[in-house]
Amino acid sequence: MARKPEDTSHLRLRIDPIRLAKLEKSAFRNGRTLTGEITHRLDESFKRDDLAGTLERLSDQVTVKVVAALKGDDK
Repeated sequence: MARKPEDTSHLRLRIDPIRLAKLEKSAFRNGRTLTGEITHRLDESFKRDDLAGTLERLSDQVTVKVVAALKGDDK
C-alpha cells in the first residue's frame, strides 16, 4: 500500500557523487524515482537480513537434530 506524502518523513542524507550516480542510473533503469529506488533497496536489504536470520535458525535446528541422531538420541 502506497503511503500518502503526509505520512512519510523527510531525511537529509549525505552521499558521495559516485554512489549517487549509481543510484540515479539504477532508478532510471528500474523506472523508479530516486526515493523509490533507495526505499526499494533498503526494503530488499531488510528482507535479506530476515532471510539470513531464518536460515541461521534453521541451520542451528538441523545441527541439533544431526548431532542427536549421531548420538542415537533421535527418538
